[in-house]
Amino acid sequence: GPSFDDEQRLAANSLASHAAIALDNARLHRIVERQALVDGLTGVANRRRCSETLAAEVARAARHGTALSLVLADLDDFKLVNDVHGHAAGDTVLREFADVLRATLRETDLAGRWGGEEFLLLLPGTDAAGAAQLAERVRMAFAERSMLTPDGAPLPVTCSFGVAQHRAGEDEDELTGAADRALYRAKAQGKNRVESSTPVRSF
Repeated sequence: GPSFDDEQRLAANSLASHAAIALDNARLHRIVERQALVDGLTGVANRRRCSETLAAEVARAARHGTALSLVLADLDDFKLVNDVHGHAAGDTVLREFADVLRATLRETDLAGRWGGEEFLLLLPGTDAAGAAQLAERVRMAFAERSMLTPDGAPLPVTCSFGVAQHRAGEDEDELTGAADRALYRAKAQGKNRVESSTPVRSF
């Protein structure tokens, strides 16, 4: 306004410029932080965030004696999808599976891309039976998805699951190892199924 002289206007302009730079830097910092914890293709947690959260939840379960279950999910014959239909089709499958996870899991659960076509589901407060039931819901929802290749051809893909519940004295490597062995059994017994490291009903 007319009550401000040129020097005051220059000072105000300088302050506004510095504020704009600071706000932009803060925005970029938030973007970088998010990229460090989120898988860029699927939008779920990446391996780093999964590992950090897994360690924290195992420590919490051990401290409070609460239930904690882990599910490892692996897309069946995923290499064949890439080899036959191309990587664009493979990317579509990964994104679709992540969408199913987001629609199925609770807010307190964590879904993440563990590596390649393998995903990790971390379920605090859930025992093995509950985790197996959730994995079965994910399996059915994904099997019912209508996916198409970039050329419009049907793309039927299924997923296998291994479930493990945290046991007293067990660390995160032992928990993931138990889930991985259950997943291996699911693959060996025909794929597109849920197996558990503890005696609960398989799907």
